[in-house]
Amino acid sequence: MHFGCSVPFSDTDDLAGFTPRIASAIESRGFESLWLGEHTHLPVDTVYPASRDGVLPLRYRRFPEPWTVLAAAAAVTDRLRLGTLIALAAEHNPLVLAKLVSTVDQLSGGRVELGIGYGWNKLEMINNGLDPARKRSALREKVAAMRALWSGEPVSFNGEFVTFSSSWSLPAPVQRSGPKVHLGCAPTDRNLTEVADMADGYLPMQSMVDRDFRSDMMRLRERAEAAGRDPGSIEVSVAYTATSWGRTDLEAFCRRLPSAKDLDGYRQLGVTRVICSIPVDQGDLAERALDAWRDRVFEAT
Repeated sequence: MHFGCSVPFSDTDDLAGFTPRIASAIESRGFESLWLGEHTHLPVDTVYPASRDGVLPLRYRRFPEPWTVLAAAAAVTDRLRLGTLIALAAEHNPLVLAKLVSTVDQLSGGRVELGIGYGWNKLEMINNGLDPARKRSALREKVAAMRALWSGEPVSFNGEFVTFSSSWSLPAPVQRSGPKVHLGCAPTDRNLTEVADMADGYLPMQSMVDRDFRSDMMRLRERAEAAGRDPGSIEVSVAYTATSWGRTDLEAFCRRLPSAKDLDGYRQLGVTRVICSIPVDQGDLAERALDAWRDRVFEAT
């Protein structure tokens, strides 16, 4: 099982200095991957569904463009996998997003992972030209278009949301057939069917699977078999995004980490990767949090 780190880069003003510092710190401690979130913008009238008063945390105003930051991280690392947790692929022109992804895959020597999701902010979708009621269909079609573009050969596409004439999209990714695509979503029957139909991996938040994850994994296996796939071909990554929520100190971060027992349970269920969000509020908190996460991993192995 691999262990990764997601980082809310929006919490720092010194993006140019912080990016190489934190990417190098993650790799030097032996972690497998770095993951960044995405929001193209924040509509002022957004209502946050996870908050009692609907007020969105300030960090949502300050998401940097993830592929630019991942390219900078690629330049100072050698082994670190570089992914999105998550990219809102349905809200993008796939001709542009496919090229961004493949370019960073080239720059990193084939280390990109594409985590995608349906999104929750309806105003953000509308502003990006997406009907929220059609987000699932749009996501499926745009992923199919990107996979076609990653072949390195001239391709055309004629769909409901995506249409383009026979075109080159170069550079092609280093990874044959393109980077792995992980779908982040709750473990509903419909969502698990989507994972089995179009994704290389399943990437839920821990809060989505903390009730009966064993049953969720069994249902995912059933969906994979129904789709004619080997269930073992679907990577499963669990993301602890709340470990850095709010103005977190080291003690609070450690309380929110998965226990050694939790990690062992994931390993027994065949989970591929566990990702924890690293707080970056002040000083050397990020490095101290990385040390604590590393110690928890060693405790479990």
